[in-house]
Amino acid sequence: IISMLAGQLLPALSTAREKGRQANCINNLHQFSLAIEMYYQDYDEYPPWLSVLYPTYLDTSKIFICLTDMNRGKTGHGNDSYSEAIDIPPGNIPGSPEFPGGLDGFNQRNPEITANSYLYEFNPNECQWFMDTKSLDQRNQANTNGDAFVSWKEARLWESTSQGYGGHVPIVKCYWHNLNHGQKVLNLAYGHYNVFTSGPEWDTSSY
Repeated sequence: IISMLAGQLLPALSTAREKGRQANCINNLHQFSLAIEMYYQDYDEYPPWLSVLYPTYLDTSKIFICLTDMNRGKTGHGNDSYSEAIDIPPGNIPGSPEFPGGLDGFNQRNPEITANSYLYEFNPNECQWFMDTKSLDQRNQANTNGDAFVSWKEARLWESTSQGYGGHVPIVKCYWHNLNHGQKVLNLAYGHYNVFTSGPEWDTSSY
């Protein structure tokens, strides 16, 4: 009888624990939004990486860790498709991937932050998925600074204006709840700093 009851209770406890971790992650995203906005007010520009917000705008490195991420940020945001957007030192990135050109943006991150569970969508590195999937005309539209590639920030701002998404495109994203528990991806919108959910392959599926 005890075994049967335990078998019924454990899934419910696991679900409740994950809901608590999601709530903590949403709180982290809200803290990021405040720090990003303070940085923007100071520099009239978005930070190149989340890591540069520490320690001036975020006084603890714990905020960079999603509790659902069992690797505690040591492997980055968890989506292997976007290794150029991992906000940890490049030498720590699992598998030591061969990055395409235009990745000097890693030099702009804060080396004091060596663990980070979150994907920062406004980083200055080349946005490989955009370069691979968009037409030459679209790449030229997005490439506002005239260099040889479209950065993640340029790609997201292009989506915001040219695709009609407005401020609903994500600036920070957490994949870990989806990867470990099949839950929705958590996103922080850049325009109004609302937290919204989406599937792993699309950003604006749920307002």
